[in-house]
Amino acid sequence: MDPMLRRTVLIPLLLAAAAQFGCTTPPPPRTSYQDPITSIRLYVDDRAQSGHQHPADISSERIAKVLGGLRVVPRSGFIGSLISGQAQARPAFASTEIQALAPKISHALAEAKPDELVTFYRRFSDAGTGLAITSGGMFVQDGYLVVILANDRTLPTDGMNQNMVTDFDPVDSPLIPISRTSFRVEFAHPSALAAPDTRPSWPYIDEGRILAIDLRRLSADRKSPAVRPAP
Repeated sequence: MDPMLRRTVLIPLLLAAAAQFGCTTPPPPRTSYQDPITSIRLYVDDRAQSGHQHPADISSERIAKVLGGLRVVPRSGFIGSLISGQAQARPAFASTEIQALAPKISHALAEAKPDELVTFYRRFSDAGTGLAITSGGMFVQDGYLVVILANDRTLPTDGMNQNMVTDFDPVDSPLIPISRTSFRVEFAHPSALAAPDTRPSWPYIDEGRILAIDLRRLSADRKSPAVRPAP
């Protein structure tokens, strides 16, 4: 790994991570896929309770539709968008990223155990942005595909004013947000989202970055109506 991405965090972030994944030391993750910029892993989920509905047979086409429907809204610009009436949501994934990730996530869900969830991690770099990170996870529960988007093209330095003393690369903790105030996530097919009272219970550090999607309704939803904000 690039030595510049070695991270050092203060106690508050470590406590948040401990609360997120439990106090006991979990077994190491299983690697489903790995290359220099992409990592797909299966982590034991202490909050699986009676177990997730894994292994799950979800086609890469369906995963691609889910990834293609995710929208990121900057939290700093939310009030401004209300005043101007202009939507600021942007796609979370480019088409090339969807093509790269969808079949690998589909395969990982098919090999996941009931006590595991699938995580994804991808590094992005260009001359304008520099190095950025997209990461999150998925699992199937109560007939829903639960999607967590922890980071979306987030710079490793974005959290340096939020309990960090240097940059942070979440390759080994893909569900931990680098910056907890940068964005929230929406979905381009709101009729496929679970209602708040039916969404599987799975506490997360940022409720604005987790969605539960009914894949049956997603298949029937041929249109892309206006997005509905996440909590």
